Amino acid sequence: MSYGSLQSRENTEGERSLRSEITGRALVGTFQIIGSPTVTEVLALSGADIIVPDAEHAAFDLPILEQLVRAGDVRGASVVIRVPGLGNDLSRALDTGAAGVIVPRVESAADAEAIVRATRFPPVGARGIGPARGTSYGLDIPTYRERANDDLLVVAMVETRAGLDAVDDIVAVDGIDVILIGPADLASSLGSPIGSTEHTDAVSRILDTALAAGRQVGIHCADAESAAAYRDRGMHMLLIGTDVSFLSSAAVADLRGLPGDHTSA
Repeated sequence: MSYGSLQSRENTEGERSLRSEITGRALVGTFQIIGSPTVTEVLALSGADIIVPDAEHAAFDLPILEQLVRAGDVRGASVVIRVPGLGNDLSRALDTGAAGVIVPRVESAADAEAIVRATRFPPVGARGIGPARGTSYGLDIPTYRERANDDLLVVAMVETRAGLDAVDDIVAVDGIDVILIGPADLASSLGSPIGSTEHTDAVSRILDTALAAGRQVGIHCADAESAAAYRDRGMHMLLIGTDVSFLSSAAVADLRGLPGDHTSA
């Protein structure tokens, strides 16, 4: 099977994987910063297709990540872990049973190739296998080994000037499924505000290059309105805000929206 472009596939139990599902429709989700399985469940019950525990920035360790993956599984949402970067974190994140991984700050074809080696089993990559949750603690290694290369979603973030310069090479690497644009870091790296001409042109270049190469494209966006606009441009992975931003915006609206003077105790 060629990994140059995604193909719809059902696993042997008749369940569509996240990797195949994202080819057919835009999936909506968010980043999770709060390390609680309850938060994961609430996000799933609220309709999130994808929940992304942010192990790059939040205070998550592997046991917490496994609990968040388990909570997503219970409520029918796919948990895709954003790892801190290249390295052993990739394979260990997938060992939790996560539906996929997101790798930040991918800046070259060599980075993308290293991601594929760490996340795909031979002959596509060089990932090792062991008795972790993904393999039912070693009780069903053959099934996981057979399905993983086809089912697991591998996402590379392009969010720096170096990544932008190398985007043609990055999207050409077999085994990378989704190119995820990080607009805030991209703006920071470019030294241009979000929404500026330079920034907007950079986002368009990443989007167009990835789609032309047969990759799916995603982006982190502030609200549903901007997510809808990106969906209409062909993006299929739309991550809106964070659990913290949802909590904060709701709290501000409700707590400060009470009529009358409530500024003093």
